[in-house]
Amino acid sequence: MKRFTLACVAILFFLPALSLRAEQINVEAITVVDGDTIDVGPDRYRLVGYDTPEIKTPRRKVSADEKALATIAKERFAELLRSGPLDLTEVACSCPASTIGTQSCNYGRKCGLLTLNGKNVGVTLIAEELAVPFVCGKASCPKMPDWPRIIEQQLPSRRPE
Repeated sequence: MKRFTLACVAILFFLPALSLRAEQINVEAITVVDGDTIDVGPDRYRLVGYDTPEIKTPRRKVSADEKALATIAKERFAELLRSGPLDLTEVACSCPASTIGTQSCNYGRKCGLLTLNGKNVGVTLIAEELAVPFVCGKASCPKMPDWPRIIEQQLPSRRPE
C-alpha cells in the first residue's frame, strides 16, 4: 500500500511487546462486531493499531463498496481468530482522562490489543489490504481514515465488483 510506512509496521509489530497484562482468551468468548471491534462478555473493545472499513456507522453514510469490503474484513478477522492462540490486553484509550468510560471516549468502548500467535491481528489485515494503520496518541487520535477514498485510490484490487 502506498501509505503503509515502516514506522507503522514497527509500531504495530512491537505493540504486543509493550503489553504488561496480556491474558489468553478463548475464541468462543469473543463475538466479532466488525474487523476492529469485538465483544467479550459485557465489554466491547475497539482494537488498537489499525482500522477497517465500516459496515455501518451513525457518523456518515456507508457506501456499498465500503460495506462489502467491511464484510470481507469482518469474515477474515473471524477466520484469523480460529487459527491460533489469542491474547487480549486492555490498553488505555486515547481520550482525555475525564472522558474515559463515557460515550465521549470511543463511544463507551474499552480499548484493547488482540494478538494472534503473539502478533497484532491488525498486521495481517493490513498486509491483506483489509485494514489500514491507525495509531492514536496518548490523549487523541488522528482523523478517521477516509474509506471511500482509500478504496478508490489505494485499494483498487479490493474494490468489490
